[in-house]
Amino acid sequence: MTTDTPATEPHGPRAWRTGPRRFARVGRVVPVALVQVGGTIAASRWSGGVTDGSGPPWARGSAAGAAPVELVPLAVVLLVAGVVVLPFRWRWPVAVLAVTLGTTICFAVVVSPRGPFVAALTMALANAWFRGHRTSVYVAAGIAQVVLPTADTLTDRAAFPSVMTLTLCLAWLTATIAITEVVRVRVQRATEARRARAAAERARADDERVRIARELHDSVAHSMSLINLQAGVALHLGGALPEPTQQALTSIRDTSKQALVELRTVLGVLRAVDADVAERTPTPGLARVSDLVERARAAGLDVTAEVHGDPSAIDGVVDRSAFRIAQESITNVMKHAPDHRATLTVDIGNDVVDLVVVDEPTAASDSASRAAGAPSALFGESGNGIIGMRERAAAVGGELRAGPRPDGGWTVVARLPSGTPEQDA
Repeated sequence: MTTDTPATEPHGPRAWRTGPRRFARVGRVVPVALVQVGGTIAASRWSGGVTDGSGPPWARGSAAGAAPVELVPLAVVLLVAGVVVLPFRWRWPVAVLAVTLGTTICFAVVVSPRGPFVAALTMALANAWFRGHRTSVYVAAGIAQVVLPTADTLTDRAAFPSVMTLTLCLAWLTATIAITEVVRVRVQRATEARRARAAAERARADDERVRIARELHDSVAHSMSLINLQAGVALHLGGALPEPTQQALTSIRDTSKQALVELRTVLGVLRAVDADVAERTPTPGLARVSDLVERARAAGLDVTAEVHGDPSAIDGVVDRSAFRIAQESITNVMKHAPDHRATLTVDIGNDVVDLVVVDEPTAASDSASRAAGAPSALFGESGNGIIGMRERAAAVGGELRAGPRPDGGWTVVARLPSGTPEQDA
């Protein structure tokens, strides 16, 4: 007996297009087809003798035994037709049950019931019961119990059905329904256990997000607030400070303020309680590359940026990931090679987003490196920055490459899909 997936499984065009699932459903029909067609043809050629009562149960007790029968073309067509409709059992279980019941009864009428000609009907009965169509199964089982054992009697091939034949037919139907119900209960319990585990994991993840939000608020947010406050106080009291110092303090104040705004957005997402954060605070994306460049220039970095295409056409998750990769790359240049020149290029295509950040040493930085006897500063490849960028790219189905340039600079190349990959149900 073969069962299918439970009634809770999603149906519709999306499920039909799912290749592996459809192949699995069709593949389960192959053994049933071999049993029904091959087994019935083999049984039709078998003879059970005339004296010892051997042979199929419906032929026992007859003087003629079980003589071979000829399968006319119509009988073979009925055998094959009962199997052909089985791949559609998950979408139309009752209709498939009706068709297989009809082909099975017609075969029993056309040819003396012989062999495993009920294999397709067994699968259809199990599938319909598994999906909750109990009334249809009871009706089909009742019709099969009445018609199949009496097919030879109805066509004058036998005087009356034997008790053994009636008993075996009832046992077959009862076993099919009972075993299917056992499997259904086990599958249902396994599904409920998976749902319970998933709910517990979600609860643990929620608790962890709240804990992270609390730690971020207590440590990072507090420190950033102090930095912002002290930079503002220094600007207010340091009117006589040199212009470069005032610009640096202004950059510290503005950058720390922006970091606090973004941190508040992250905390709101982690806690999932700040519903209007997105309305008050724009989500970081490629549309804010100009702000990123202005802050880097205010910090003293020589950086240029070009964005080709419409950032609003990109999926939100990919947009945020691309911006964070650009932000991390520019920040790494500021940290490890502040005297270099950085170039950011973003090409937004129909299917992919290409992002390239190039860190080029200038003549002054090259002279300073040679005078110090040390190579140009690299991107900090031993830290977590590049690892984090690769993880962001992989999370949206993209890829990222980073490495040093022959001239002593550094290059980061990321290719991301313009939309997040679709998950199958």
